[in-house]
Amino acid sequence: MRHKAISCPFIILLLLGLLVLTGCGSPDREPAGGSDAPCIELVDAAGQTVAFGELPRRIVVVGRGPHMVLHLLYMFPEAGERLVGMEKKGGTVSDFLPLVDPALEEKVVLETNPNAEQIAALEPDVVIMKNTMVDQLGKTLAEIGIPVVYVNLETPELFFKDLDNLGMLLGNEERAREIRNFYSSRLQRFQEVAGSLSEEDKPRVLLVEYSDRGGAVAVQVPAKSWMQTIQVQVAGGNPVWLEAVQLTDSWTVTNLEQIARWDADKIFLVVWYTLNPREVISSLKTDPRWSELRAVKNNELYAFPSDIYGWDSPEPRWILGMIWLAAKMHPHLFADINLEEEIYSFFEQMYGLDRDVIADQIMPAVQLDVH
Repeated sequence: MRHKAISCPFIILLLLGLLVLTGCGSPDREPAGGSDAPCIELVDAAGQTVAFGELPRRIVVVGRGPHMVLHLLYMFPEAGERLVGMEKKGGTVSDFLPLVDPALEEKVVLETNPNAEQIAALEPDVVIMKNTMVDQLGKTLAEIGIPVVYVNLETPELFFKDLDNLGMLLGNEERAREIRNFYSSRLQRFQEVAGSLSEEDKPRVLLVEYSDRGGAVAVQVPAKSWMQTIQVQVAGGNPVWLEAVQLTDSWTVTNLEQIARWDADKIFLVVWYTLNPREVISSLKTDPRWSELRAVKNNELYAFPSDIYGWDSPEPRWILGMIWLAAKMHPHLFADINLEEEIYSFFEQMYGLDRDVIADQIMPAVQLDVH
């Protein structure tokens, strides 16, 4: 008997179907047995390859800057269901996330610097931490069979890598692509504009952190590879402090004499969160030393914007900071940018917040034009 030939497209569809059946299932469905192959395998920010036989059901977030990790995690709709515990740094885990997840208070909150036993008691399938190397806590957790995935977030490229890894962990790579597209569409425009500018067309920009801890004022500039520096460069500015930066992984303290020598066209001040930006800017304008700076004389001294959280740090709001910088540095090139609409779009598309919630809970906290 002659057998009818099976077409190549049919074979491809059949193989694809088998891959779906034997690959990662939803957290409510066990993956098909009979195979030792992992359904998820990723390389994290610490360079370690981490494999999972099924999608993690129980996630715990601890370590440095846990709110940064949580704010990225909650861009995925699965976060509220999968997150079972998180470390608290400072007064609260996050002043923002209760708007996104009304059930956040039902999660277990670990006090600062929990040990491996406290974390293990939550029975996590994975622990997510912000770091670029495997630390002692991560090693201890691995020894007791709890995998750790590290994220970095410090540059747009690393942010995208961490985003893709979370998409795999949550089984929602399509959502990761949606988030990436939101950021990439804006980044691409800034990069195209910045690439078309001559060095003379780029304003000479100084971005500094201004803090008053323990009564001592400190003014610092960010490292060359940090998000704040990248924000200035991508938005079309020339960071005047780069040649003076010695540290590659920290802020570098500077002084007013050096600031005067840099003679920037525009100064952007990241004001320490316990201080009032308007009061700081007002006091600097009346300070005889600061008032002599060209940027201050030309009314080009600005407080970097924020809402509940600042827009300069390596958490998801960095794209808002970059949009604001571009509009401030090149108002004629980005005259079409509506910053208020960008804020609404960000919180609607990235966190699923209703416009009324944004208007009531986010917009009153926004400080856009403090100068």
